[in-house]
Amino acid sequence: MGIPITIVSGFLGAGKTTLINQALNATELPREEIIIIENEVGQTGIDHELLLHTKEHVLQLNNGCMCCSLREDLITTLASIEEVTKEWQVPLSQIIVETTGIADPQPIIQTILTTPVLRNTYYIDSLLTVVDSQNSSMYQNEPVSLKQIALADRIFFALKEGDTVSNCSEILARLIEINPLADFIYFSETAPISATDFFHLDKFQATEVLNEPVATQTEMELTNESHHREHHHKVHLQGHTHATTVHQQNNHGFQTVLLTANSELNEAALIRWIDWLLFFNQELYRFKGIVVLENRELAVAVQGVNQQVRFQLTPLEKSTTKIVLIGKNLASKEIEETFNQLCIAYKQ
Repeated sequence: MGIPITIVSGFLGAGKTTLINQALNATELPREEIIIIENEVGQTGIDHELLLHTKEHVLQLNNGCMCCSLREDLITTLASIEEVTKEWQVPLSQIIVETTGIADPQPIIQTILTTPVLRNTYYIDSLLTVVDSQNSSMYQNEPVSLKQIALADRIFFALKEGDTVSNCSEILARLIEINPLADFIYFSETAPISATDFFHLDKFQATEVLNEPVATQTEMELTNESHHREHHHKVHLQGHTHATTVHQQNNHGFQTVLLTANSELNEAALIRWIDWLLFFNQELYRFKGIVVLENRELAVAVQGVNQQVRFQLTPLEKSTTKIVLIGKNLASKEIEETFNQLCIAYKQ
């Protein structure tokens, strides 16, 4: 499958370095098999001084965000890492990319997905975003922070001094409105994460979340994990939809559109519809789906980031087509109408 890349994003001071340190402390992976790429602002990086000075190799990309001039540096760095590790004569098990707090992760994802030399060697395991209560205003007003949340596969909520799960529930509700596909984990200095919370999640490609009802309202259940660590919870989303389409828009301008269909779809027609969806004038950040197609014995997973789309066969039995779109200024009416037309045209 290749070498997994975990992208860690989050606003300035949210707790990205703390999270990575906890993951490094928890994992049984040899430290020399982990490479961390830090993306710092300015000529001199700072966060590397806060990271544990152990055997893992820290590569810094200075002078700004990966989404501008450093995008080429990211390609160069990733392309050379495999060669360098061969010189070190150690296997490479994991790459962690820690972005600057003001970086939009979407171009980073696009770079990895669209660069052949990278795509043949690496794959994106998960996009993890760190949030905290002290930066809660950013989750309402800061476009980059909102984008980091919208694209996340998993959101880590850093509990700071004085925080409790209950008094952070309002912030959590806002995050669920922005991204109903992500799951959530609380952590703190006294309740660190486990290695399985961070490494080898394979959430970027995963569509298992679509087998459960997608939250279209902020109804949720907080439950302790099986090991019952204090202040460390996973959030399980609950919600029920019976209509063909469900549209939700919050006061941040972010929208979630859930499309469902009980009939089989024509594959060529679906691809044409997705092409229209991607090139229509809107800000579609991400979508995931499980689709039931004619002439396919099993369900097919589809997902996209920006204008990159991937289809993948699954072992799932055919059931209901379900596609979730996350974005801003989405043409929800046109999306729903064209999808309904697609379903009606090929309904048997």
